[in-house]
Amino acid sequence: MTNDIIGDMIARIRNSLRREVFYLELPSSNILEDIASILLKEGYLEKFETKGKHPKKILALHLKKDAIKGLERISKPSRRIYANLKNMPRVREGLGTAILSTSKGVLSDRMAKKEGVGGEVLFYLW
Repeated sequence: MTNDIIGDMIARIRNSLRREVFYLELPSSNILEDIASILLKEGYLEKFETKGKHPKKILALHLKKDAIKGLERISKPSRRIYANLKNMPRVREGLGTAILSTSKGVLSDRMAKKEGVGGEVLFYLW
């Protein structure tokens, strides 16, 4: 079992894209389900679903072909990176998306600007 579940999710997505496999399963948690719903809203996923019951719950992701070009982990368990509303990151001059963990839940950079909140920058996606 890994301690960094977000880093594990990013690595699995990156490996899946390199192998051109657009369906993957990973152990589920509440924050990973929130991240998957953000990726679905932003257009990076076709759909996602959870399978099973609590102890062995699985998150299944259906990636869109050619939607994700790259992922970069920003905040790590050893070094947290925070952004407020004034210094919100712009990923690839606005063409990418930053995923943040805020006081209002997991949000993309665009949604965080609308809500007027900042938070921990989890990763960049383009």
